[in-house]
Amino acid sequence: MKPFTFRSNIAIADIAFYAYGKTPEQLIINACHAVTEAMVRRDKIGKKEKIEFSKKSETLEDLLYSVLEEIIYLKDAKQLVFHNFKIKEIQTDQPPYLVKMEIAGEKIDHKKHESHSDVKAVTYYDYYVEKTGDGYKASVILDV
Repeated sequence: MKPFTFRSNIAIADIAFYAYGKTPEQLIINACHAVTEAMVRRDKIGKKEKIEFSKKSETLEDLLYSVLEEIIYLKDAKQLVFHNFKIKEIQTDQPPYLVKMEIAGEKIDHKKHESHSDVKAVTYYDYYVEKTGDGYKASVILDV
């Protein structure tokens, strides 16, 4: 199973992808990787700064949305991009859903980090999370 695939011909001024995972944890991490890769080359990002955060939501869709928005917020507000995404705790059996994450990255350095796109937000257009025969799939479109 691929962690994520970028989608073409879905939106002209946006970036679209599907993220996959055998578990909700894997789905969230793979979607975080896709968002980061849409912004910069992830393999060029160091792990100098660690940040922990938690998100709570009534649905897995909203939980994933909140996590991805946090990654984008940290890029905009603190000029940070991330390489590692670790889930320290997750509750997806029943609402409220909860995830506690530790992410590692570094300040954006335009000489080091090859910029792909300036991602502004996750859109709700064609956004969904579904359970599949192999696990989970998320459809995400990023506003750039």
